Amino acid sequence: MTAPAPARRAPSRATKSGHAGMGLHAATVRAVQRLTPHLVRITLGGPTLRGFLDDGPDQRVKLMLPLPGQDRPVLPSPSDWYGSWRATPADVRPVLRTYTVRHARPAAGELDVDVVLHGDTGPASAWAGRAAVGDEVGVYGAYGEYEVPPGTDWQVLVADHTALPAVAAVLERRPAGDAQPVLLLVEVPGAADELPLALSPGVEVRWCHAVRGRPGAALVEAATTAQLPDGTGYAWVCAEQGAVREIRRHLLARCGLPCQAVMSMGYWRAGSAVDPC
Repeated sequence: MTAPAPARRAPSRATKSGHAGMGLHAATVRAVQRLTPHLVRITLGGPTLRGFLDDGPDQRVKLMLPLPGQDRPVLPSPSDWYGSWRATPADVRPVLRTYTVRHARPAAGELDVDVVLHGDTGPASAWAGRAAVGDEVGVYGAYGEYEVPPGTDWQVLVADHTALPAVAAVLERRPAGDAQPVLLLVEVPGAADELPLALSPGVEVRWCHAVRGRPGAALVEAATTAQLPDGTGYAWVCAEQGAVREIRRHLLARCGLPCQAVMSMGYWRAGSAVDPC
C-alpha cells in the first residue's frame, strides 16, 4: 500500500482574500479530447455541478480517481471530505490530484480539465490516458488565486506544462479592451505541445522547451533574463517547485517586486513519487 498523495502546496503570498463556495460532487466523464501529444481534455459532468461557483480564471479542483480495479472511486463524506478521505483505508482510498478548471459550464453541469500525460509513471496520468466516457470520479472545489491588485501597470505570468491550462484561461478571460502589458513565459516539452492562445493587444508569449532531465531549467532561464517594464507589476508563477522557488527569489530580490505582488505555487516537485500535475 502506498502513502496518501500530498495536496498541492499552498500558494506563497498574493493570495485571494476569499473563495467561492466549495462542494463535493460525483461526476462522470462525458468527453475526451487529445489536444497535444502530452495534453488531454477531459469533460466531466454531473447534476450537482450545475451549482458550481466560479472562483476566477485559475480556479482548480481536487479530483478523486478510482484505484485500478475499481469501477468508481470511494468518495469521502461531504461534511468533512479531507478527514474522511484520510480515514479511508489505503487499499480503497481514491487517488487525489489537483487540476485547473479549463472551462466551466454550470448550466450544463460540466467542467473541462486539461491533464498532462506522462505515461503510466503516476496513477492520475495512467487514468487520464485511458479515460473513457462514463468513467466516474469525484470533484471538490473550486478555488483560485489569480487576482491582480488595483494600480497594477503590467503582469508577468510564468508557467510550465502543468500550469498552461490556467494561463490559457487567464488570457481568455482578459477584459475586453484591456491592453495592459502581459508577458507570458511557458515551458512545454516541445513545439508540438504549444497551444493556440487567446492573444489580445498587450500580450506577448514566449515559449521555451524543456531540457531533458532538467525540468524547469528553461523556464528559470527565460524568467531570470526577461526584461520587465517599469512601473507596478504583478507576477503569477506556477510550475515545478524548485523552478518556482528560483523565479520567485529573482522577482523579489533582483526585480524588486513586493511580496504582495507575487503569487507563486509549486504545482509539482521533481523527483517526487506523485504525479507532476
